[in-house]
Amino acid sequence: MQVVTSKEMQQLDQYTIETLGMKEELLMENAGRAAAGDIYDMYPEAHTAVIFAGKGNNGGDGFVIGRTLSSLGWNVYVYLLAEEDALSGGALYHKDLYRACGLPLTAGTGVPEPESPEEGIIYIDAMLGTGIHGELKEPFYSAAKWLNSVTAPVVAVDIPTGVPANEEELPGMAVNADATVILEAPTLSTYLYPASHYYGEIRIVPIGVPRASWNALDQKRQTWDLTDAAKSLPERTQESHKGDNGKGLLIAGAYNMPGAPAIASNACLHAGIGLLTTSVPASALSAVASHVLEATYFPLPETEDGQVADLQETPFPWDGMDGVAAGSGLGRTESTRVLTKRLLTETQTPLVLDADGLYFLPELEAEMANREHPLILTPHPGEMGRLTGLSPKEINAERFTVSREYARKFSCYLVLKGPNTIITTPEGRQYVSTSGSSALAKGGSGDALTGIVLAMMLQGPTLEEGVCNAVYAHGLAAEIAIREGISDYSFTASNLIDYLPKALAFIQAQKK
Repeated sequence: MQVVTSKEMQQLDQYTIETLGMKEELLMENAGRAAAGDIYDMYPEAHTAVIFAGKGNNGGDGFVIGRTLSSLGWNVYVYLLAEEDALSGGALYHKDLYRACGLPLTAGTGVPEPESPEEGIIYIDAMLGTGIHGELKEPFYSAAKWLNSVTAPVVAVDIPTGVPANEEELPGMAVNADATVILEAPTLSTYLYPASHYYGEIRIVPIGVPRASWNALDQKRQTWDLTDAAKSLPERTQESHKGDNGKGLLIAGAYNMPGAPAIASNACLHAGIGLLTTSVPASALSAVASHVLEATYFPLPETEDGQVADLQETPFPWDGMDGVAAGSGLGRTESTRVLTKRLLTETQTPLVLDADGLYFLPELEAEMANREHPLILTPHPGEMGRLTGLSPKEINAERFTVSREYARKFSCYLVLKGPNTIITTPEGRQYVSTSGSSALAKGGSGDALTGIVLAMMLQGPTLEEGVCNAVYAHGLAAEIAIREGISDYSFTASNLIDYLPKALAFIQAQKK
């Protein structure tokens, strides 16, 4: 599923109408019928739709929705928040067709006051679409406020009125929908917070935009969902052996943080890596090894006070590995800085850096820029802020833009963690993972992701797909755990590891 800006959606419509020759009225008919069908299926007990329509294309969709729901046996009422003579184009055509069918319409600029009882009623927001910017003006401000006061379900068409489509700050009043039926493709704000809260349940319906229109659109964003994961998760053959499934080195932990390498290692093993070597401080080795039986170990040298010693000359076994991951629980010491620099300059396989492995990157930008082998960074917004000099709030406001600019600048794969984690490639392609849960907001979740990324990027079929699948499986494991009764309050990274096999099995089952 493609993810677009409001301008890209406008370009898509223009190409379809002006270049391919599909009439605007037909495209609007497709959109309204698709939305109406989804609303009908979503609320099988409903019998009445009250539709708030604007004068633009979103309002035109509303008229089609009303006419279609009427044909399915519903009572429909449309409140047009404009004078009838303000409409033009497809919206005017479908308003006139709606009127010709003898269906009720009230036009004007006041806030409507429907008299119908709320039981069995659905309110539909078809006031303003994805091209609107800035604060709501009257009568839309009062209409949005009114819709937010009702107890019956409110369904937005394409986007809740008042919510910006792009990376913009929420300006103020907006419709807080119970569900949003998105037409053809979601816009950026669908996956940005706090805007995403206003969408409610997200429903995406195709409206028949020709493939030729998508091919003509120069954009590189899409969701990564169960279908994508199932298509790309490699199948294992009977003759495969452990060497076929990746040989990885994980460098993590400190004497007082043995949990990080244990979590990352177990996650890596459960994600299917063939052979794993875990490198931890000597004093933490026994604690980690007692929880991770399947790995081999390479102890890190320590000083007398238990700190990791200077790693400048340590002969790490990364030359024999297919991939390396480092950072979880290492600490922000000089030894970590030395290790990070060596990893960037000496390893000749894909390298994953997370947590403390990211800390010194701002002073190692030359080494990053000159690196010739794949580099995968997995920061949360706070860590991304240190990499860019921006605040976490600024990062979250422009997650797509900041990710793309950084990934292109340093030719790296960037996994910006958070709700709807965004994966960006060195070329600027972006994938939004559709899996996840609030349960992941716990210490250790990022360590688990590091291990999963190390395992799955080595199993392919490409590194890009492996990283996307790692993020998706990580989120899906949390979803399944919550569905099976684990509270998001009590969920831990250990629970995530326990449910990772179920997540992978669920993905595999979709192949059949």
